[in-house]
Amino acid sequence: MVIVVFIPLFALTGVEGKMFGPMATTFIMALASALLLSFTLVPALAASFLSGKPRKTKPFLMNAVEGIFKPCLEMALRFKKIVLVFGLSSIFTGIFLFSRMGSEFIPQLDEGDFAIQFIRPANISLDVSMELQKISEKVIKEFPQVKDVFARTGSAEVATDPMGVNISDSYVMLHPKQQWPKDSLIADKKTLIKAIKAKLEMGVPGQVLMVSQPVELRFNELLEGTRADISAKVFGDDLDKLIEYSNEIARIISGIEGAGEVESESKGKSPMLQYTPKLGELAQFGVTARPVLDAINTAIGGREVGHIYSGVKSFPILTRLSEEQRTNVTTVRKLPVGIAESYTVPIEQVADIEFVDTFSSVSRENSQRRVAVLINPDVRDVESFVVKAQNLVAEKLTLAEGYYIEWGGSFKNLQSAKESLRILVPLALLIIIAMLYAAFRKISQVILIFACAPMALIGGVVSLKLMGMPFSISAGVGFIALCGISILNGVVLVSYFNRLVSENISVEDVIRKGTMTRLRPVLMTALTDIFGFLPMMYSTGLGAEVQKPLATVVVGGIISATVLTLFVLPSIYALFKLAPLIADETL
Repeated sequence: MVIVVFIPLFALTGVEGKMFGPMATTFIMALASALLLSFTLVPALAASFLSGKPRKTKPFLMNAVEGIFKPCLEMALRFKKIVLVFGLSSIFTGIFLFSRMGSEFIPQLDEGDFAIQFIRPANISLDVSMELQKISEKVIKEFPQVKDVFARTGSAEVATDPMGVNISDSYVMLHPKQQWPKDSLIADKKTLIKAIKAKLEMGVPGQVLMVSQPVELRFNELLEGTRADISAKVFGDDLDKLIEYSNEIARIISGIEGAGEVESESKGKSPMLQYTPKLGELAQFGVTARPVLDAINTAIGGREVGHIYSGVKSFPILTRLSEEQRTNVTTVRKLPVGIAESYTVPIEQVADIEFVDTFSSVSRENSQRRVAVLINPDVRDVESFVVKAQNLVAEKLTLAEGYYIEWGGSFKNLQSAKESLRILVPLALLIIIAMLYAAFRKISQVILIFACAPMALIGGVVSLKLMGMPFSISAGVGFIALCGISILNGVVLVSYFNRLVSENISVEDVIRKGTMTRLRPVLMTALTDIFGFLPMMYSTGLGAEVQKPLATVVVGGIISATVLTLFVLPSIYALFKLAPLIADETL
């Protein structure tokens, strides 16, 4: 049954599928191997090494547990209806608390180091951008916790992600925590980032800082095309309007508590040399605009005219104007253009050449122009933050016809994954119900056993609350696993109850004897699962952030499911047996 609940996880796609698919495979292979060995190797080992003489006395610990549990069970059987109401209340409380929980896609991994993206004015030159970068790196290196800083400014000659010279990705490598100064006020990475940001904003103005992590920065861009955890993408035709809307959205979101870093992706316009051919003059000379374009291309971009050889090495020879002349519009206008053989005219005679302020790059998605608002919130509850931001933006900003906002980043991934879980979780539950009915052939008993799953919900939700964690896809996978694990206790109890009923024992005696007899297997099943997941729950190594929600849900859910199952399930079973119409109901 536990194997079956993991099968729907293979239907997950995207990041969550890549992350939890291997985990599901490992669980299924491990459980299948254990099932095979339990029917082959274990009986052989038992026959070889066990004496076959059972101990007549119970262990001290088990006697103590039974001494505490027996009067509690008697009390539960005396007030069966009250216990039933308590069990239903626990289920509805769990559902209510779950509906009030915040959500995030996947807990943020602590990569150890961090990255700072510097966004400078779009019209900045490469030299000035590099100078600002050197000053910024010098400021960062003043902190003794920093081991090294290196950066990338702009894009490479052949780049897969276009980035202007006004943007620098800086990667800050930190010393191991043990080597940090003991007398410093900076005790953790979060405090260090705040201190570095404050010093950079004060000492190096004229640039915007976006803090992320090296791998996270690249993943955000690969998944959504933006380098932030959340993005509000404004789509439309007019770039000026898009920038206006994005700046207004950034201003509105900045006022929300926990907004963190909010910045419009566009940094304005930059000067660009614009060429407009004079079609009338070109027609008089009987030529196209091609000669003019070739002249400008040679002067600005350069043209290969030959090679210099040094041994077996070849070096191209390029001709173009000097850097100073390339930025001089007057010089460009005087360039000669070959109209005919041995006949040239200045470019200004056949074309208008001028510098205009325009956009250095235009981002598009699905063939539509867009400008994104980059958001790195300080809160973990991404869903509640985005819902609040959506409502506030809709209230304070009215978009023109043809313009719309699309929220992306981890929020979009969260919504996509939750849609998948809305299908996968009911599917897993239906499979469990089908297996229970195939085993017990009574709807009443199937419902009784299946009730153990929602009993586990309250424990999983409360444990997440106590650990300060919102709902995430990791927690969702934990709830799926919990469904299979928690129902096992119900199967153990009900199957033994049915066995005792066939021996013509009264219902009350069946409940007492069956529950006390199966107390040890139920507790052993619960404790082995709890102790198995506790290391994940309290782990602190790399990747622990993803494991914790899953383990927290399973541990908390098993505790509540075990306690409620041992008291609520026997009471409900007694009520079913006392009502023959319900107890004898079959499909």
